[in-house]
Amino acid sequence: MARRDVDRFIGQEMNVGKGLLSGRGCLSVIGLGVLALVAGYFLLSIHIVQPGYVGVVVQLGEVQPYTLPPGFYIRPLIFQNIVAFETRVRPHAFKEIDASSMEYQSVKLTGSLNFSVEPARAAELYSRLGSDFADRVIDAAFTDIIKEIVPQYQVTEILGKRDEVRSKTKERLAQNLSRYGINVDDIYLTNIAFSPEYTAAIEAKQVAAQQVEQQRQILEQKRVQADQAEAEARGRARALIAEAEGQAQANREIAESISSTLIDYQRVQKWDGKMPLYQGDAGGVILPGPGTTSTSSTAPATNPAPNPTPAPARAPAASPTPR
Repeated sequence: MARRDVDRFIGQEMNVGKGLLSGRGCLSVIGLGVLALVAGYFLLSIHIVQPGYVGVVVQLGEVQPYTLPPGFYIRPLIFQNIVAFETRVRPHAFKEIDASSMEYQSVKLTGSLNFSVEPARAAELYSRLGSDFADRVIDAAFTDIIKEIVPQYQVTEILGKRDEVRSKTKERLAQNLSRYGINVDDIYLTNIAFSPEYTAAIEAKQVAAQQVEQQRQILEQKRVQADQAEAEARGRARALIAEAEGQAQANREIAESISSTLIDYQRVQKWDGKMPLYQGDAGGVILPGPGTTSTSSTAPATNPAPNPTPAPARAPAASPTPR
């Protein structure tokens, strides 16, 4: 049973193959093949130029004098090719350049360039230099120009006049590359290096300058401290003088305010009501009261007069000396 089914299937396939090999079947296969080739050719002929690019048309190996702006195009395959050429601003890094200063000191520079290509001259640039024109033209022009500008400066001026060197290089390079339809947007000097000997000398000079500045700051600090001490001493002296003058003025005012009436008043204020316990030769001293004047008492002394001091004994008379 299974063998019979296999034979029947093989017979059906053979009949189908015979139908395809017939005239009508061959025409159908050929038509499908041609249609597929046409469709493939059409699809491969479609080209889209992206924004920021132009299409450089190369027809049968020859660059056409026109370019295609961004858009959709159908080109004849095999006969014509469209090369996308960038026209946007793009960077290009330079290789390290060894130049010399005015004193023939070695100066190494590296930098970069921002540039763009004029769309109308893209076909001309591609025809003359190809797509790698930056390495062929820009590097050589930058190297030649920088070696002409750097020797115009002394080695000690290069770092300080870095922007001036950059501006001159940009101006000269823009003039040089304009003949190729290349626009220079800006130039950057990313690094400027000197010989090891000169670099060591610069570092030593900077260290010495820093030490001098440090000492100057120390001296300035000491001077400020001395000024502060002097100001404080002057302040203290002025304070002492002011205090002494105030005290002297107070003493003068006190001396001027003292009078005999004030003295009597102060004496009465300090009297405790007791009579003096001593008397003078002319009589006792009576403390005056308010509104009275001082008088001397003539009352006899109550104390007995002191005993007179006994006269010293006389020495005995000397006896006459015998002759």
